[in-house]
Amino acid sequence: MIFKSRYLWFAFVLISVWLGWQGYNAESVPYGDVSFIYEFWAGQAAGGAGIVGLDSQWVYPAAALIPILLPLLAGSGLYPIGWISLVTLLNACSFAYLLYSERRNKRNILQRKAALWWLVFLLLLGPISVSRLDSIVTPLAMVGLLNALQRPVIAGILLSIATWIKVWPAALVAAVLVSLSKRKSFMFSAVVTSATIILIVIILGGAANIFSFLGEQSGRGLQIEAPLATPFLWLASFQEQGYAVYYDTAILTFQVMGDGTEAVALISSGLLGVGFIGVILGGVILHRKGSNISQLLPVLALTLTIVLIVFNKVGSPQYIGWLAAPIISGLVLATKKFVAPAVITLLLAALTQAFYPYLYGGILGLQPFELSILTLRNICELLLLVFSMVLLIDAKPDKGLLKNLKGRVES
Repeated sequence: MIFKSRYLWFAFVLISVWLGWQGYNAESVPYGDVSFIYEFWAGQAAGGAGIVGLDSQWVYPAAALIPILLPLLAGSGLYPIGWISLVTLLNACSFAYLLYSERRNKRNILQRKAALWWLVFLLLLGPISVSRLDSIVTPLAMVGLLNALQRPVIAGILLSIATWIKVWPAALVAAVLVSLSKRKSFMFSAVVTSATIILIVIILGGAANIFSFLGEQSGRGLQIEAPLATPFLWLASFQEQGYAVYYDTAILTFQVMGDGTEAVALISSGLLGVGFIGVILGGVILHRKGSNISQLLPVLALTLTIVLIVFNKVGSPQYIGWLAAPIISGLVLATKKFVAPAVITLLLAALTQAFYPYLYGGILGLQPFELSILTLRNICELLLLVFSMVLLIDAKPDKGLLKNLKGRVES
């Protein structure tokens, strides 16, 4: 009974209203990026004072301008309302896809279970799940990944658009390219979509800044939420000389300083690159051994995504939202294997909301209790990485495919 549409929609509405209200009213202002940064960029563009990403370098890819500008339609002074309305609409569309697509297929009940998991995940992650650009990307990535096997053209379009808003869905694109045998249609739609976006940017006069986002993150330090920053936070908490938390006014984030922090920030980029490439190579090997595509795709997508989170020197709270798309695809395609990762991800969401927004002041104040919550959250991220690696290594060959290949060789 719990999987009936009306009950799920009722829960969706309640959770969406709660998230919007909390995001707008919480003490630590999870809507800070929306109200103070996104609205500023949008107002600047609307007032003719220059468009970020076109007239100047920007930290985000060019397509991020679309969700940044759309909330202006809500009217003067209502930008946050316009933002939450846009996020809720996109979430509703992807939620409807989970409930009503594949209605004549056994996969539909799996999608309904995944929809219920997503509702719990949003509730546990809290207002940060609807108050960042990542909130726009998640529903696109979710539907795109679920369509990869049967409708690769749609998947290519959605995942390309998502990547041109925030870079992280490139991990999902890579997972699809490695997993699919017939990847030409996916590649074609992805390339055409990307080329269209680039052409539009050039026509609008932003040719010089199309790829500026690639270098904008290079100068960042070690953000306090990043797993690699955890030891330095404890050193600062113990008042070790030279270690402290500071606010970077250029990047607009809290970072940690002290001996070794700059080196770790630099090393983190190398670890991320090596880890990402290593996982892709592992996926290629498994694909060539004939691994079941429906098993390989979600596991590879999850592993690549958690690599981006664990070894990232930024580690913002909203990054946990990235996990929704690969977890949901795993619950639909790989089912039993994804029960444990799904539970770990719910725990990650709950721990993340525990310190952001409600206890974030304690993190900044280097209080032991709040640091313990953050540390536990980061340990769970490492646990999820290990678990996903085990699942990837354990990806079973598709017996039907191997039998077919053996028959071709014998003939």
